[in-house]
Amino acid sequence: MRTFSRQNVALLTLIAIFPAFQIAFAQDSRTARTVRMESRALGGQAVFAVLLPVDYDTSSARYPVLYLLHGGTQNHTAFPSRAWFPRDVSERRMIVVMPSLQPLFFTARGNSPAPVEEFLGRELPAYIDSQYRTVNDRRARAVAGISMGGYGATLLGLKRPDVFGAVGAISAALSTGARPGNLAALVETLSPETAPYFYIACGVSDPVITASRELAAQLRTRRIGLELQEVPGDHSWAVWDPQVRAFFDVLAKQPGWNAAP
Repeated sequence: MRTFSRQNVALLTLIAIFPAFQIAFAQDSRTARTVRMESRALGGQAVFAVLLPVDYDTSSARYPVLYLLHGGTQNHTAFPSRAWFPRDVSERRMIVVMPSLQPLFFTARGNSPAPVEEFLGRELPAYIDSQYRTVNDRRARAVAGISMGGYGATLLGLKRPDVFGAVGAISAALSTGARPGNLAALVETLSPETAPYFYIACGVSDPVITASRELAAQLRTRRIGLELQEVPGDHSWAVWDPQVRAFFDVLAKQPGWNAAP
């Protein structure tokens, strides 16, 4: 009968439990971490979720960053709670930042721009770049959202093309109040050489699809790179889940959207 020394037994035990450590690490990497920071733009504490690549803690790489914005009745947990989302994102070698945003943050105050412009256009990217290993380049930084967040992403893409290289406007609530006129004027300020790439998607049964089509037409007039996807569905997750994932695929093809050593 074969016998084992204490050293052999210890080694075999480590070999046996090592896969369990790997599984535990992978599961942790697929969990969005809630972070808080003080924001002058928002006038208080900002809350956001961060989902890191599965290899973040075991590599020295720097990663592109997507700022993903929820809809008007949601918060920073909206995307991480989708069953497919954490595993899919963590394996794409990008960092996804999901801030909790109140609708009032999207409204201009007197002569001042909407607080979300300063928060997402300067404060939050500066914080993320200082706290995480990011590729600090507009080509490796994107903003996207659904419904209210789709409007916010569009606004940020139009006003801060120096910060964001791609925009995902999914079921974007572009038709509220005076927004269409404001956005049309902003489109006129874009240059084809420096504008972000726009991915616009909407369900054909969604009331906001007309505004999405108008935005696409305005961008085409300015010869801005874009893709318009009209898909079956309405203003719901039946459209948002597959179209957010489709935007991830679009990002993967954009020049400069890749992890760096």
